[in-house]
Amino acid sequence: MNEHAHGWVTAEGTLNEQSITSRERLYKGMNGRYVERFTVHTGESYIFKPLTNLGQHGRERWISRHVLSVLPSIYPQLIASSNEEIAPERSWLIYEDLGPLVHHSQENTMLSAAVHMAQWHTLWASRWDELPRVGQKPPIGNMLEDLLDAKESTGDLLSKLGMTLSASGWAEITTLIQTAETELPLVLCHGDLHPGNMADVNGRLVIIDWEHAHLNIPLWDLYHLIDLSHPLFPRHVTSQLRDRVIQVYLDGLECLGRKVQRDSFKRWYEAYAIVFSLWMLRLIDSDMENPDCVWPEEQLRNQWNETAATLEQCMKQLFTE
Repeated sequence: MNEHAHGWVTAEGTLNEQSITSRERLYKGMNGRYVERFTVHTGESYIFKPLTNLGQHGRERWISRHVLSVLPSIYPQLIASSNEEIAPERSWLIYEDLGPLVHHSQENTMLSAAVHMAQWHTLWASRWDELPRVGQKPPIGNMLEDLLDAKESTGDLLSKLGMTLSASGWAEITTLIQTAETELPLVLCHGDLHPGNMADVNGRLVIIDWEHAHLNIPLWDLYHLIDLSHPLFPRHVTSQLRDRVIQVYLDGLECLGRKVQRDSFKRWYEAYAIVFSLWMLRLIDSDMENPDCVWPEEQLRNQWNETAATLEQCMKQLFTE
């Protein structure tokens, strides 16, 4: 840890104007606090990250010390952090500055991330038993239950997209998801691997923002990598690209000694993606109806269309193969 870093931050947990020469806001967290790039008098620049989500207090520090230290160097190094006993609203982290991050979802980025994902999914998850079992969204079983409890509105949404799901179709999806949760192991999940948390730095993949890391089955991370839409980071995923990413991921698992029945895994993923995408479409709909939503309507509509495309592709693959 950098011995000078605590002088760069005030006792209130804000950047110390007396110790820095410049600052640049990068993005705003859920609680209104900003992640910033700052420069010190010696000319070096760093990333200042206050706690941006009160529910994640201490998580990212713990992940940096206990998890990221055993992974390949695909993440920014933690330079310093506030004391563990400090109040959440005054806590902070300082990371190395990797420079400009290029966020995109080109095929090579997704394939590279899939290889790394296979590595962290084969780590000994039980050593991190204190990690939660739930991420920042509900578990897939809860999503499925929500959709089934609102059959009429779910049916209306499917009808709007020119699709239907019969009782037998829902039963098949339910069985596939329940089987996946029984057959697949709990693994370390990044938890929020959307395109904004993957970046290219001079040709090197970097994966950031591990504060939502938790234990879950592998499908959670894979759905985020391949199909989770985001208002700020549009992308176009085809059935062919989805299949390639899944195959590269499974190849990675096999290279590390973990065998998976590929046809079953693919069907589990398709059922998982159908439920997750339907749940996301309902969430995006509620965002578009919320006058206080932070995302512009055009971005939300693009996100909705991307998610609908995932749903359509996975429905077609699951029920016509």
